[in-house]
This record gives sequence, C-alpha cells and structure tokens, in this order.
Amino acid sequence: SPSVAPTTVRRMTTGTATANLDVHGLRATVNGDWPEVVEALRRDFAWFEASPGEVGLVVEVRRRTPDLDRFGPLRASLVTDRNIVYRDEGRTIVDYLGGAVSVVDEGGRRFRLDGEDGWVAHKAAFGFLLSAFGAHLDRVGLPRVHGLGLAGPAGGVLVMLPMGGGKTTLALEALRADGVGLLSEGSPLLDREGRLCPFPLPLLVRSSSPEASMLPDEHVRRLEGIDPDPLTLEVAAFADRVPREPVPLRHIVLGERLLAGAPTLGRLPRRSALAPLLRESVVGFGFFQGIEFLLRGGPAAIVHRLGPMRRRSAHCTSALRQAEVWRLGLGRDKEANWDALARLLG
Repeated sequence: SPSVAPTTVRRMTTGTATANLDVHGLRATVNGDWPEVVEALRRDFAWFEASPGEVGLVVEVRRRTPDLDRFGPLRASLVTDRNIVYRDEGRTIVDYLGGAVSVVDEGGRRFRLDGEDGWVAHKAAFGFLLSAFGAHLDRVGLPRVHGLGLAGPAGGVLVMLPMGGGKTTLALEALRADGVGLLSEGSPLLDREGRLCPFPLPLLVRSSSPEASMLPDEHVRRLEGIDPDPLTLEVAAFADRVPREPVPLRHIVLGERLLAGAPTLGRLPRRSALAPLLRESVVGFGFFQGIEFLLRGGPAAIVHRLGPMRRRSAHCTSALRQAEVWRLGLGRDKEANWDALARLLG
C-alpha cells in the first residue's frame, strides 16, 4: 500500500534532485537541477512515491533560459490560451506563455522543461504528469471522475460541483469529522465495479479564505521559488484519512450553490445523474486537452479517445446501478452545508 513520509520543509537552491513514483503500474522518475520544483512535484504525488526502478516515464526540469533558436522557425500546430504547440522530427515542443519551454517525444515517455519561473515550471511539469497518469489510468480501467470522493461507514459518496463550487471547503470539513475518509478532493478513480478508488493530491486553499488560518502550519507548503498562493496542504496532512482499498459507491450528490437560505438535501431519480456523470468523467478529463491531445492534435486525438470514452461510460453505468442520487443545495453556512452532506456518510 502507498505510504507518505512526514512533510519537512527543505530549502534547496543548488544541486540535483530525484523523485520516483508508481501510479498503478506506471513508474515515473522526476529529476533535474531545479530541486525546488522536483521537491514540489514529489510532494504533489507523495501518495505514489516508490523506490527507484525501471521507469516508463521520465520528467526532467532545468532552471535556465529556454534556447528557442535551436528549434529553428517552426510553425505552430496548436494554439491555446495557455501554450503554443510545435512539432518537429518526432518531437512536440510546447511554449508556455509564462516563460518555459518543454520538449516531449512522440510517445509521451520523456518530458524535458527549461524555464526560469518556478511557478510556471511546476505547473507545466505537474500538468504533464497528471495527464500522462490519467491516460495510463484509462488504459488500466481506472478513469478519473471530476468530483469530491468521500468514504464513511455507509460507503462512498461522490459529490459533483462546478469549479469553485466548494469541494475544497467540504473536503476540509470532512477531515475535521470523525470516521470520514478522503479518497480525493478533485478526482477519485472509478473501477469496473463502479467503486471509488483513492487518488489523493494536495488541497489548494486560497490564502485569503477563512480556512487558510486553520491549516496545520507544518503541512503547508512553502518552497522557495514556488508561489505560495493558493496555499498547498500536503498529502502528508491527511494520508491517514485516505482509504487504502476501493469503496462501494453508495451516493452520488449533485451540488449547487444557493444565494441564501439553509442547505437542502433531497433525493433524485437515478437518471438525473447520468448526464453529469458522463460530463464529469467521459469528457471531463483529457478530451480536448492533455498530453495525448497535444501529441496527436485535432481529429486524430479525438479518434484516439473513443476507446477510453467507451470504458468510462461503462464504469459510469456500473456506478449508477448501485448508487442513490441526491441534490445538495449549499448555502452560506459552511458548517451547516457539511452537516447536510454528512447524513449520507453514516
């Protein structure tokens, strides 16, 4: 079973660093002469930290000014609001608009990034790793679903809320409650039997939010060269609350925000969750973005996603057969919101 060592704050400005990961059979190594970024990535995926061994994915981060001239006058093949993608002789070059450049081989097995801004470098490398792990999880039958995954005596609960809808606040409330496990704040895995599986990543908490002052200081990331806002609550802070085994999915909760009034919780017919499940799993992760889309681009990427989309649909169908469906209206009282949701956790 995965384990997480206690988090320590280490200041590193010179030398090299290495992190080894194993995400359900995909082994990866992260290294480079930018120890702060390597350490941040190690902490991001601390649940999956492993001993050194043969790897299928290599990520290298280097602190230096990107040498764009060595690529020559390439023409852009894909332009997004976050990066510009070029292709040349079996390589994909990604120019991040924040000032970093990465080179990815066509198999997506090696990623090398040069940059000068720690926040941009970390975000780019994290995005590559998360996308590569997501593609692997699809292949082994463990797709991610966008939602908050919790576990209690009554089984698993999947809460689906829009971005910024309050998943992190509910996750922090769950960590303060007795007998509640946190599978993932943003993307638990869904297996063939429709069970929720753990995929814990750090929690991002706005430094201006009331919750920020209540975070355990020893587990809040503060690494030189990595932007501290939002604050990052390390996995080590709640590793003992993450279930080690899959949890039967008992409840699917469709959340919505209320302008005023008390929170509400009401039962819905199962069919009400079909469209949200398909949206948040089948096309919610990596359909129009991610490493495979960058590598292949256009219609070829969409065709390549048809297999994973079918598998995701089958998993969602299995989950829906065994789960009850609820609508949760979230008011302005955060404790009352949690009390309403906690009824489903047993």
